[in-house]
Amino acid sequence: MSLRNYGAALALLPLLAACHREEPTPAAHPHYELGSAWRGTHGWFYPNEQFDYHVTGLATRQHAPAGGLVADGEAWSANGMTGAHQTLQLPAIVSVRNLLNGRIVRIRLTDRGPADPGRIIALSPKAADLLGMTADTPVEVTEDEAASRSLAEGLGKPPAQNISAAPVGEVRETSLSDGSSRVYGNDSSATASSVAVGPLPATWMQGSPGPSGLYVLMGIFSGHATAASVAMRCGGTVLHASEGAGLEWRAVGGPYADIAQADAALDRTRLCGVEGARIIVE
Repeated sequence: MSLRNYGAALALLPLLAACHREEPTPAAHPHYELGSAWRGTHGWFYPNEQFDYHVTGLATRQHAPAGGLVADGEAWSANGMTGAHQTLQLPAIVSVRNLLNGRIVRIRLTDRGPADPGRIIALSPKAADLLGMTADTPVEVTEDEAASRSLAEGLGKPPAQNISAAPVGEVRETSLSDGSSRVYGNDSSATASSVAVGPLPATWMQGSPGPSGLYVLMGIFSGHATAASVAMRCGGTVLHASEGAGLEWRAVGGPYADIAQADAALDRTRLCGVEGARIIVE
């Protein structure tokens, strides 16, 4: 190589290094997050605050978020005892029981997802491994009300809206397309977080296996006639509900032999005009 060419190659080295330089991960900023409605693979999810969540369904594995931060501002780790939920306030503490082997893990929900309405929760790789998940798995999810309320209050849950008062502290904009958030403003007079968000122990407990029958819940209704109409239109049956609050009748499809059949039945239920149907385990 001539001296001229050698000098040209040396001059290109800083440019090549700049092309391969990785962008630094944004600083973690744990905070209370509810957020706006967001679009999944088959419709919209509408986040709402709830502290007594107790649901059965299918769990899946969580994938690393773009940018390294999750919806509530924490840094994501594949080894963390964390997960994602479609609608609950973030963060929230839940116990997840594998209904096939009885294992129970305790995780903190920190992100939005899964986008598939046929799955109710996504677990980090570490939590999924401890739960014994080798594929999408029937689970029972139970929220720890006291722990979730403590996190919400300690991480700056906004007070009730008062239109006469200007907002203090942060204004957060959440993107519907990728779930990313931006924070505008940071008033130093805003109340600081009084809760330290630390890692949960990477452990599991042995409980009892539960029911594993797969069904599609088409809806819960106050009137038998309405439930019967939905069940007839979508190929289901009517069962008495136990949810209370005046909702006494369920339109249900199933049981189904495996997850593939349950997924196909959920797709058919959406096509017959039912919004909000989901897979349950009984």
